[in-house]
Amino acid sequence: MKYQSLMGLAIATTFAMTIATHALAAPMFDVSTLEGHTGPFLVIKNNVNVRDKPASTGEKVAQLPSRDIVTVKGRVKGTQWLAISKKGNNLGYIYASSLTPMIDASLKEPITSNIDLSADDKGVCAYNLTFEGRAIEEETIFVSADYQVTFNCTMDDDKFDFSALVFMSEVPPDLGQKPIYQITLNLPDVATGYEEFLSATALFNQAEEQVIMDAVSLEQFKEKALRDKLPATTPQEALQAALKLQLSSFNKKAWRIIAGEIPNPSELKPQ
Repeated sequence: MKYQSLMGLAIATTFAMTIATHALAAPMFDVSTLEGHTGPFLVIKNNVNVRDKPASTGEKVAQLPSRDIVTVKGRVKGTQWLAISKKGNNLGYIYASSLTPMIDASLKEPITSNIDLSADDKGVCAYNLTFEGRAIEEETIFVSADYQVTFNCTMDDDKFDFSALVFMSEVPPDLGQKPIYQITLNLPDVATGYEEFLSATALFNQAEEQVIMDAVSLEQFKEKALRDKLPATTPQEALQAALKLQLSSFNKKAWRIIAGEIPNPSELKPQ
């Protein structure tokens, strides 16, 4: 796994677009025929053909390497063909399964906010979340934004601090067509054994503008009734919504361990 900038991922010469030697004039898209999700997409297959019309019989006008980034203008209605452009220039049409949507989840400034779970007899926390960089998995085509978050909390009249690791995938984990991105909160200090630590996962559905609570890693620390979703339109809003859903998904026992009121199970000695 490597850390690098998205600019390096997108524009490095090894990912540069290869234009066919007989390149044709770029088509003008009829926007009335287009629908669906638009924005930046990542090429997930190698040597992908771009055609001058949305059909396999269309003339090849370009070829894209894996990990190139293009802009999707829309899907041609009734088909699986996407109209694409790059650097403001229309290129043509590409079959949808060759691309996956992506987002920029980096932060220019830290996110500072508060989460109040006192109504559930849990903590009231102020937090600071900072962007640490990107993790790029070379073999599996996976890109995520990584963060460090520190919490300053009060619960049962006690004050305590704790830190956690957060990552947000910048492509769908399944490399599919739906713009759904994974947000995971990891608490490695709350563990039951080697590599068995507490974590919680939420999903940012960009198209539906909501974050949905997905899973908690350790059943014994999971709240029985999870709050299921919160609204969000941007990655920054999605991170804040996810943190609230994730902290609320931990039960009182988990919170007492986090606060230092009871021992961490991994620290208990066998009887």
